[in-house]
Amino acid sequence: MKNKIAIIYNNKNCFTKQLSDHIQVGIKKEGMNSETYESEFISNNINLLDESEAIIIGTPTYFGNVSANIKKFMDSTTGVWDNGKWRNKLAAGFTHSSALSGDKLNALMSIFVFAQQHGMIWTGLDLKSNSKVNGYDIELNKLGSWVGLMAESPKKYQDNKTNISDIKTAEYFGMRIAKLTKMFNK
Repeated sequence: MKNKIAIIYNNKNCFTKQLSDHIQVGIKKEGMNSETYESEFISNNINLLDESEAIIIGTPTYFGNVSANIKKFMDSTTGVWDNGKWRNKLAAGFTHSSALSGDKLNALMSIFVFAQQHGMIWTGLDLKSNSKVNGYDIELNKLGSWVGLMAESPKKYQDNKTNISDIKTAEYFGMRIAKLTKMFNK
C-alpha cells in the first residue's frame, strides 16, 4: 500500500497507545494511510512493516530507556537489518513518563540509534517549546523536545484532559511525519 505509515506502540493498556491514536489522527489529516501495531504482535509479524514508507516507534520511558516490549521488537528485526529492508524509510519516535523529565531523551535516543543502524532517515519535531501553531488553540511541545515527541503520562487520578497539549502535539507530530513522507516519496 502506497503512502502508509506504521505506528508501533508498547501495549494497549499504556498511554503509548493513546498517543499513537492521536498521531494517527494527524497522519489522516494529511490524507495518508496508517496502521497501528502493538509491539508484541508486530515482533511476530515483522513483514507487515515492509510496505510502510515510515515507521514511528512509541514507548513509555522505564528507568531512562525503552520498555522491554519495544526492546523485544527491536531485537526481532535482525533479519530486516541483514537485508537492509528499511534503508531510507523515514523513522520517528515518541515516549512518555510520569515525571516531566523522566530521562525521556535517553529513550528517544535508543530509538534513534536503532533507526540509524537500519539506515533509516530520522524525523524529529520542528516546534519551539510552547509554540502557538495555526489551527491549534493551545501551546504545543510543552516539554521542549526536538528529537521526537515527549509527553507526560497522566497520573492515575487524572484524565487525559490534563495532557491536552501533549495530545495535540502528538496530532501535529503525525501531520509533520505524513507531510515529510509525502515529500520524500514523490
